[in-house]
Amino acid sequence: MTAPHEKSRDEVANNANERTDDGDRAIDALLARVRAAVSAQPVTVAEVPSHAVVRRIANDASDLAGLFETQATAVGMRVTRVHGNQVGGPSTLDAEIAQTLARLIDSHAGTTGRAVVAVKDRELARIAECAAGARLASNTDDDLLFGCAVGITDVDAAIAESGSLVVSTNYRIRNAWITPPIHIALVRESQVLADLVDLFESRQDALDAASTTIITGPSKTADIEGVLVTGVHGPAAVEIVLVA
Repeated sequence: MTAPHEKSRDEVANNANERTDDGDRAIDALLARVRAAVSAQPVTVAEVPSHAVVRRIANDASDLAGLFETQATAVGMRVTRVHGNQVGGPSTLDAEIAQTLARLIDSHAGTTGRAVVAVKDRELARIAECAAGARLASNTDDDLLFGCAVGITDVDAAIAESGSLVVSTNYRIRNAWITPPIHIALVRESQVLADLVDLFESRQDALDAASTTIITGPSKTADIEGVLVTGVHGPAAVEIVLVA
């Protein structure tokens, strides 16, 4: 028998249900007021800004390659321009590219360092492999790749506004530009775009790749004390061969 000052289990359960019902009604009333207030507000749709507002550089600028060179140099990359000889034609240009690559490999890898080549452009790939010569490393041996001194790639695009390189895994391996301490990038002047607007509009193939990297200078990191260290999470130096 229940004492006068005690409540039965049924009474406790009923009181709890009543409190729950009261809470539900309060929540429903609050949500109703919110819905009414929202529905009373006029519907506005934000306008997409025109490219003329977003762009800081016109996509038809006269010297995108020159601007790219300036910006890339400003973020710590070194640019070597290769023009070739107008009289000599393509063969002269190819020879100058090969000589430039051989000089860069020699300066960074010496006579014993290995170089990996991951170049989608077949003509540039042939030139890069010839320039590497006996130092060319197989790009299928991961252990060997981690010991390479130089990685040579071409690019999907270059961005004039920021001096950036856009490199995807379309027919390239990431180890070629992530692992070696030196990255040499082959860029054709025709690949230079004004800004990221152009990249997203014209190079969807690069953006749809399994991995796409936008490189703006050598790898940098800083600890909590603000000490900047170069080359910890990627190449410590980036060399760009800008081909006319």
